[in-house]
Parts: sequence; C-alpha cells; structure tokens
Amino acid sequence: MNYIKYLRKFIGTKPIIAPGSAIIVQNNNEILLQLHSDTLDWGIPGGGMELGDSFEETALRELFEETGLTTDSLELITVVSGKEFYFKFPNGDEIYNATAVYKATKTTGTLRIDGEGLKLAYFPLDNLPQLNYTTMKILETIGYI
Repeated sequence: MNYIKYLRKFIGTKPIIAPGSAIIVQNNNEILLQLHSDTLDWGIPGGGMELGDSFEETALRELFEETGLTTDSLELITVVSGKEFYFKFPNGDEIYNATAVYKATKTTGTLRIDGEGLKLAYFPLDNLPQLNYTTMKILETIGYI
C-alpha cells in the first residue's frame, strides 16, 4: 500500500508531513540523477516511507525501485525538514518533506528506469542539470553545491 496515496483519499491535496528517504549515489565526482516524469526536472532517487519501514529500509527500497541498484554501503548524511522543504506537485498535492538523506558509494545492479522516471544519468557536481527544488536544497544543505 502506498501510504501517501492512502492519506490523500481522506485529505485531498492539503499539506501533509511526508517522511521519506533520499539517496545520493556517488561515483567519484558524479552523482546519479533521475529525470522525474511528473515534474520534468532532475532529482536524486528517493521517496516516501511506507507503514512499518525504517528510513534505511525506505532508502534501500526506493534505490532499487527507481534505479535497479542495490547497496550495502548506506551512510546517513543528514535529516532535512521544515518550511524550506515544502513542495507543491503539479497535481496540487502539498507536502512538507522530512527526509533522511543517505549516500551510497558502492552499488551493484544495472541501471533501469521505472514509471516515475524518464531517464537516469550520472552528472559531475560542477555541471548539474536543472534540479528540482528539493534536490537543490538537499545538495546545498550538505555542501555539494
């Protein structure tokens, strides 16, 4: 069950606090980004927590679902939240993200895109494409940009 979609049945598009995880997949000086199908901008892999999941379990699940990759080297970098991490989706859904940000430097598997993404690509930190607001704030918070 998708917890956020379940909540939306009761509250519509009103703001909610959305716990989740984001994963920075780093390969030397490059990071893996996903072109999102709903917002048409680039972001780091990640997503919402499901009932009973830990932040780490959420990160591992989202990494695999969105990229086809797995890792046994997750490192918690930070937790971000607050009004800076508010986001309104094109469909009107409003969220305040509470996100555990992880880094994975060793991954296995073959990159593949799911229904949420249009493309996956590695980009040098000094030559990033147009990022979604949340990814930009996360990368600023941890000093990557």
